[in-house]
Amino acid sequence: MPFRHIMVAIDGSDASQRALDVSIELAALVDARLTALAVEGPLPAYAATIGEVDEVKREKDRFFTELAEQARVRAALAGVELEVELRAGHAAEVITHSAREVHADLIVLGHKGHFLQSHLLGSTADRVAEHSEVPVLIVR
Repeated sequence: MPFRHIMVAIDGSDASQRALDVSIELAALVDARLTALAVEGPLPAYAATIGEVDEVKREKDRFFTELAEQARVRAALAGVELEVELRAGHAAEVITHSAREVHADLIVLGHKGHFLQSHLLGSTADRVAEHSEVPVLIVR
């Protein structure tokens, strides 16, 4: 089965960077479209002031802007065009839903990352592999 559209989950962790590198290399080899997905978690529920919430939001915006730009540069150096999407929500759910939505035929992600592991039943990578309708490549 040829891969025409690869989606890689990125979060800035070392495992995520390795997953990005593998997905860039694979996209270049098979001439596939490449989309990077960053998942933004919720803002703090119990901040003391609105100012604290605003500051956290600004920090998250800076982080994700820089993450997206670094990913685009890495891909461009390999001659691969990269589309970056930022979505909010639970990482495993957002990754599997987004893959269906963009018609990705392969999901690549690191085996450990910064994604919150809010359920005791396993990591984000485990949950994506369990619920994905397409092949999942988990990069160590």
